[in-house]
Amino acid sequence: MALQTEPSRRGSAARAAAVLLGIVLWAAAPAGAQLAPLSLDLGGNGLGLALRRLPVAGRVLYVTAHPDDEHNGVQVRLSRGLGLRVGLLTLTRGEGGQNEIGPELGEALGVLRTEELAAVHRYDGVEQLFGRAYDFGFSFSVDETFRRWGRDETLGDIVRAYRDFRPDVVLTLPLEAPGGGQHHQAAAQLAREAFRAAADPARFPEQIASGLRPWQPRKLYQGGVGGSPDAVAGPPVVLSTAAFDPLLGMSWQQLGSLARAMHRCQAVAQLRAEALTGDGAYTLVESEPPVAGAENDILDGVDVSLRRLLDFVPSGSPERAVLASGLDAILADVAAAEASFDPRAPEKAAPPLAAGLRRLQRLQDTFGASRLPDAVRAELAGRLEPKARDFEQALALAHALVFEARADAGLVVPGQVLGVTGTVWNQGSLPVGVEDVRLAVPEGWGVERLSGDVGALGPRQSRTFRFQVRVGEGAWSTRAYWRRRPRVDRHDLDVPAIEGRPWGPPELVATLRYGSVGGVPARLDAPALVRYPGRWVGGEKQRTVAVVPALSVRISPETAILPVGASVRHRAFRVSMSSYAKGAGTTTVRVEAPAGWKVTPSEATVAFEAPGQEVVTPFDVTPGASVGEGEVDLRAVGVQGGKEYREGYQVIAYDHIQERNVYRPAAARLVTLDVRTAPNVSIGYVMGTGDEVAAAIAELGVPVTLLGEADLASGDLSRFTTIVTGIRAYQVRRDLRAANPRLMRYAEAGGHVVVQYNRLEFNQRADAAGSAAGRLADSPFAPFPGFSVTGNRVTDETAPIRVLKGDRVLSTPNVLSPRDWEGWVQERGLQLADVRDPRYENVLASTDPFPNNPGEQAGLLVVAPVGKGTWTYTGLSLFRQLPAGVPGAYRLLANLVSRPRNR
Repeated sequence: MALQTEPSRRGSAARAAAVLLGIVLWAAAPAGAQLAPLSLDLGGNGLGLALRRLPVAGRVLYVTAHPDDEHNGVQVRLSRGLGLRVGLLTLTRGEGGQNEIGPELGEALGVLRTEELAAVHRYDGVEQLFGRAYDFGFSFSVDETFRRWGRDETLGDIVRAYRDFRPDVVLTLPLEAPGGGQHHQAAAQLAREAFRAAADPARFPEQIASGLRPWQPRKLYQGGVGGSPDAVAGPPVVLSTAAFDPLLGMSWQQLGSLARAMHRCQAVAQLRAEALTGDGAYTLVESEPPVAGAENDILDGVDVSLRRLLDFVPSGSPERAVLASGLDAILADVAAAEASFDPRAPEKAAPPLAAGLRRLQRLQDTFGASRLPDAVRAELAGRLEPKARDFEQALALAHALVFEARADAGLVVPGQVLGVTGTVWNQGSLPVGVEDVRLAVPEGWGVERLSGDVGALGPRQSRTFRFQVRVGEGAWSTRAYWRRRPRVDRHDLDVPAIEGRPWGPPELVATLRYGSVGGVPARLDAPALVRYPGRWVGGEKQRTVAVVPALSVRISPETAILPVGASVRHRAFRVSMSSYAKGAGTTTVRVEAPAGWKVTPSEATVAFEAPGQEVVTPFDVTPGASVGEGEVDLRAVGVQGGKEYREGYQVIAYDHIQERNVYRPAAARLVTLDVRTAPNVSIGYVMGTGDEVAAAIAELGVPVTLLGEADLASGDLSRFTTIVTGIRAYQVRRDLRAANPRLMRYAEAGGHVVVQYNRLEFNQRADAAGSAAGRLADSPFAPFPGFSVTGNRVTDETAPIRVLKGDRVLSTPNVLSPRDWEGWVQERGLQLADVRDPRYENVLASTDPFPNNPGEQAGLLVVAPVGKGTWTYTGLSLFRQLPAGVPGAYRLLANLVSRPRNR
């Protein structure tokens, strides 16, 4: 039996430390969305790219605020082109943004964008780090950003990253810029302060106590997203990304554009960039020691070669001479490997690569046991270890050696037994010696090797190893290790030891140890994956093994409305349960409500026929004899095998990312409020990129029909009193754009059209979704000229609302008051309208308190008469307020959908 144990997920400091040493894959090679390398990283081409990294020890860290702030062409230039180790520190996970491809918002959106960055890095070869700030949405104020993120805590995040990654050069965003997007400037200003603070052991001493060491980067530059030419002092250093790279088959900027296209939920363009566009311009901000004179490159004056390691050993010491001799010999081996490189015969590079790896291993042994100060030994270990991983990656490509681990199941439950198969393929012409194949598992799990023999593995041969794994009975569900701190825009960590990493390490990692040319020991690591078909021709997706609870419980809707005084005195809920336990037996489910409330049935019994099956049970919740406005909490509980389960998970799944599960308590809020809707109304809803507004309309007791392409093209629209278009619907629904004349005729005949916010695409008639004119033109989709969607917004959710003109939307059937604008979340509105025709009436306006967003903003709610009917545009962020259960948003929504035909 080959047993590897590691601590469990909570409190797993030792496991995290193992990851940081490179036992799993974090520092060895970029892990991608599909977890499979791109074709350019395979075979002789992959070997050519791997050789670029071997003589290089330089490191560059890019500090940004959100996913997509980075310059991907520059990252490809530095990582793929020059072989540098490049990191991207993103202070938030983008939770406050918008989603162009689905309904995920908030924390779920942060998970999606975390995975999209992993997909980006398959292309640009960059390592990802994260801060702990929560993206609270667009901001017009650096001061607001510091206040909500926690200035000192976020500074500490950057200092930690500097001390951990130890970059020679730091790139960041512009320090100053007018207007919005001030998260960018906040990130840059903190990156600048951290430049000195990271070198001071008196700053954030708790990091030093945890094992990090002070670090002084050589230089820091500003540039990139959100800058102002007037705010940048001095001549910029221009990093050309137009060079054609023969190993990539395109320019650095072109590959960067393919990487950037993985930011799909942000509607990043999918087309490959032109070859000669996209240079990066950066201006020097800080340097230590000071830079004298003009520069041509950010690496001017920076030693990025392996010989840089000599700087960390005391001058004149015998150890320095040993290190110098070893590094020179390694560089000679690298030169020999480069000279022998032949993509048609990669094995020619194997002997010098094996020799270089062996010399590295000897240096690791020598300096690991030396009497040098602890700080010096730690510095050398932290640089020799990832370089050894680089050599091992190149050596495996030279051997055409492939190692994979395949799991029999992707989702497992505590106590489950599953099989894992590790396979080694020697596709090259040189023999290797398979010395061992092991499977590392978390503490409390068991693993047994059932079959597979070590020994010589000749050319065109393979070897298979079969393992049986028993998941620990106390195994914690595989989930994000970060959680938003209640009522604070910052994350708490379940596993502090892996702070800054995108995810915790894979549950199962196989390790191959083999003998290369001359018996030089080498290793390959592979996370255990499960494969399944993708949704495209010949497509395949993979995911790492994930632990899920034996019973997943979810209740919907998560926010429900019960009008006070309405004739309907109960509210229907659905409890969905999925069981992954074999032979689960009897499972019961109940909904817990406050005292005095009645739940029917009080309990239900559920039978599962197969693992993974989902069963939905309806419940009715009825309040007590008297209930006023407020809200109550409901909780669903499943009981299986004598154990209670009170949470479930949402699957975040798209073809360009690895699937992830987002866990939530099985809880719902029932909001009781004084809200009325008009009788005999019927709503048609055109879903856009995904929102919960249609469900909120149904919560008001109003019938809602989702309209498809046939409905819009030829269906009977007159059966609806109001037709509502979802957020960004005109951007993503060609059928809606084509059917817009029918909507106008529907309004002329007495119907009511409500258009929720759209982006600048609303200002042009385009055949392709996602193309943006970026200009303020009359919208072809509005009923009259003189209407445009803008980029204006009101970001302070508490900003006062002023009524510009009375309209029934503010008074019928619910009279709105200042109280209805209380309790809003994240923002008031976005993509506000600009109207220049008197037929449009601005109903509301608001004013942000931020100098960078001066003046009163109208266009939050615009109404225009169209024939016998009405057309309404609203930039109010109802799509955020309704899921948050904001009472005033529901009352406004009720008024919007209650307008009768013929006004």
